[in-house]
Amino acid sequence: MNYVFNKSAMGYLHKESKTPCQDYSASYKDSERTIITCCDGHGGKIHIRSHVGSHMASNAIINVFRSLSYSELKSNNEEEIIKKIKLNLLCDWNRQVEEQIGRKPISKSECRELTINKIDALKDNPSRAFGTTMTGAMVMRNKLVVVGIGDTEVIGVRKGKRIRFLEDENDPAANVTYSMCQEEAFKYLRVKILDWRDYDGVFLCTDGLSGPYQSYENFDKSFIKPVILKTLKTDSLSHVSDYVDEVANKIGIGDDVSLSFILKDGTVKRHYK
Repeated sequence: MNYVFNKSAMGYLHKESKTPCQDYSASYKDSERTIITCCDGHGGKIHIRSHVGSHMASNAIINVFRSLSYSELKSNNEEEIIKKIKLNLLCDWNRQVEEQIGRKPISKSECRELTINKIDALKDNPSRAFGTTMTGAMVMRNKLVVVGIGDTEVIGVRKGKRIRFLEDENDPAANVTYSMCQEEAFKYLRVKILDWRDYDGVFLCTDGLSGPYQSYENFDKSFIKPVILKTLKTDSLSHVSDYVDEVANKIGIGDDVSLSFILKDGTVKRHYK
């Protein structure tokens, strides 16, 4: 058995401005696999439906991961499997975008604050309305699959150490991030297939949670390790849920907050003290 958690909470600044929660997270479990997702819609004027885009990104991860078989993951042709996962994720997300626009075309009222140039950009590429990051993880037997595009964190933990699975020195800095809606999304979408036996857990979180800690070292010491230790000691996830709410409502930066993780219940406590 594993501890499986996911929660998204609206940040206090979004509540004050009465804007939709841009984050979306989910979890899924069947007899073969456990899946978690964590996606962050960009917000901003041109991304007028990014709160829907993040939900669709989460759906795409679950749909694609559910379609994978263990025999595919353990095949020697890893490069081809990774290409297939990336392509299927993009196809599923774009399919949902097309279906959503078909049901509910973008209206003039939604574009009332956009410049003519941005309206033209939306006409050229309607998926920009749904701009979002996408991250997910799946455990299937001894395999761990992680996917990501954008600045949402994908973190592994092993014997008290944090590993950033999808770190890339060429990633954009500051407030610039890659997106499911950009034309070269396939190029920037990253996938890794790992051995689950090498890790104690995998964590996904949006920048509304990691941002207030200012550095990866502080986030590791002040958040990840205490969460793991308290979960193992109490055999409960209620404290994690309460803390996500506290960050969103009081002690964070006002942004929406999402956290998802899978943690092995046999993890050694002393590594996280």
